[in-house]
Amino acid sequence: MGLRGSNGIVTLQSSTSQLASPKDKAITSARYSRLDWWSIAAIAPAIIVLLGFFFLFLYGVFQSLTDLKFGRAVVHFIGIDNYASLIKTGEFWSSIHATLVYAGSGVLAEAVFGLAIAKLFATEVILARAMRPVILLPLVLPPMSVALMWTTMMDPQNGIMNYLLSLVGIGRFAWISDSKTAMFSLVLIDVWTYTPFFALIISAGLQGINEEIREAARVNGAKGWATFLHIELPLIAPYILIAAVFRLIESLNQFDIIFGTTQGGPGNSTSVLSVRAYIAAFQNLAFGRGAALMVVNWMIVLIGAFAMVRLWRFVRQRVS
Repeated sequence: MGLRGSNGIVTLQSSTSQLASPKDKAITSARYSRLDWWSIAAIAPAIIVLLGFFFLFLYGVFQSLTDLKFGRAVVHFIGIDNYASLIKTGEFWSSIHATLVYAGSGVLAEAVFGLAIAKLFATEVILARAMRPVILLPLVLPPMSVALMWTTMMDPQNGIMNYLLSLVGIGRFAWISDSKTAMFSLVLIDVWTYTPFFALIISAGLQGINEEIREAARVNGAKGWATFLHIELPLIAPYILIAAVFRLIESLNQFDIIFGTTQGGPGNSTSVLSVRAYIAAFQNLAFGRGAALMVVNWMIVLIGAFAMVRLWRFVRQRVS
């Protein structure tokens, strides 16, 4: 009777499952239990690492609420006094301004140049073929090596940058030696280092565009520039924004390149929050004040990342 219809088969299967012995059920349960334990064991290292980072973050927040300082035998809980003291100083607001200028200028310039390079890679010109093998070179170099290399190149007296400028009739440029040009120089280094990241992500987006879409635009009379503005750019906008999210987070936390070139100077012109926190904690040995600066930096990163992710979701919904 179980072969007459699907209902009969279901009934037969259900009856068969009900006839399973308690021993078979125990074996099946044991198998699932072993599988669950193996799954837990597989993800346990990741969970431990995440919990460790979370504990360190909470400990850093706690440090920011104390007067912890090297050599001080007794540490007192002082609440938000470190934050209140920071807000009253002009150096703190100067660091916030430097952090936002460095991150915002760098990410915007990298997005523009990365888009241009990605479009170049989509062609078969000689320059594109020459750049493809070496485009990843800046990304694989250690940040401190990049900082030392550019410090030498930007030397006002003997650096190659001023020599190249002299070939086109431009006088000596102060680069990182002058407070008026130091931030521009740092952004230039950041753009040189991380533009390939944007170029690779955007190139992947351009390759994912169906060629039939471009062909339909050409049939309707759209020229190359119009096709890019109205077809390609909206489709690759989510790729640009997701790359901007990662680069914004890293730029707001940037330390190696800045400290390796200017150490926050001249004056306070390039003293971003990460550098000022390092100086406060490891040079002035005021660990509570340094932790407070890093917590403020983390809050800025969180707000910036959250805003960029919301923008990415909005653009992705418009495109899809």
